Amino acid sequence: MHFAILLTWTLAVFQVVSGKDDQELVMTPGGLRPKANVHAVPRGGRVHHTDNEVQLIAANGTILHSAPLAKQPTAIHMPPLDVSGAADVIQRRNLQSGYVAYSYWKNPGAANLNTFSTTWTVPPVPRQQDGELIYLFNALVPSSDFTVILQPVLQFGVSPAGGANFWAVASWYLVGPQTYYTPIWDVDSGQSITGVMTLKNTTTSGAAKTYSYTSAFTGIDYSQLTITTTNLMDYCYEALEIYTATSSSDMPQGSTTMSKIAITNKDGSHPQTALNWTTVADTNEGFKMTVMSTSSSSGAVQITYPNSY
Repeated sequence: MHFAILLTWTLAVFQVVSGKDDQELVMTPGGLRPKANVHAVPRGGRVHHTDNEVQLIAANGTILHSAPLAKQPTAIHMPPLDVSGAADVIQRRNLQSGYVAYSYWKNPGAANLNTFSTTWTVPPVPRQQDGELIYLFNALVPSSDFTVILQPVLQFGVSPAGGANFWAVASWYLVGPQTYYTPIWDVDSGQSITGVMTLKNTTTSGAAKTYSYTSAFTGIDYSQLTITTTNLMDYCYEALEIYTATSSSDMPQGSTTMSKIAITNKDGSHPQTALNWTTVADTNEGFKMTVMSTSSSSGAVQITYPNSY
């Protein structure tokens, strides 16, 4: 049964943790966020983001939600990776939360990135299932505002979009304190999926430019999210993010290769420069991030889980 049906996104079960002042926080692909600031995007809807406001707009043009933008420290939530003390590492029961393995590349050229796509295989279900939340994704981030991230996401567990002990996909957009997601669609272990982000068009009004992007998984219409923003996306990410994992058994076995990484310019050409990915991983807990190919037409990076060697 697929979960991209009417009311799935409105009746999704939230996995909630306590925040300061008793504010409920939920675990999004951009870190812990206030539940009240997390919004489902109905099919055909879009998110419109200006310098000082963000709106959720229905397919018929109705504004469903509007909020002023307040700057956050960062939308790219990363855990501390400098865990000190070998004894502490051995004794720790819970894995770190947040980005535990990721890579990034910044477009050095003058031409705007037109598409960024990545193909990977849905991993096996973790051997132990006790409430962990796993996110795997490629993403676009603007260097002008690190509170913004657009991402087609594979998840395991319960997120604000719904889910359970199965793999599912959705697109997400985080801007300032606000978070937006499409309905989830379940997928199977061993299935090949491709996350694609595309710059659809650019409009100019005076000195201001507005960029229209889409995020989706190829062949899964429910995952398509359209956003307009004044930010040009020029950072590419590949990442594994986790929450509430108690041990390495909560992770899939083996590794996940983020492959067929392809970036194109507006004219359909690929950047001439190699994609010199910067990699970061929580090696103290056994995660690895390895660059397999720096090709801009068929690149690859590999995420290795801690129970795999």
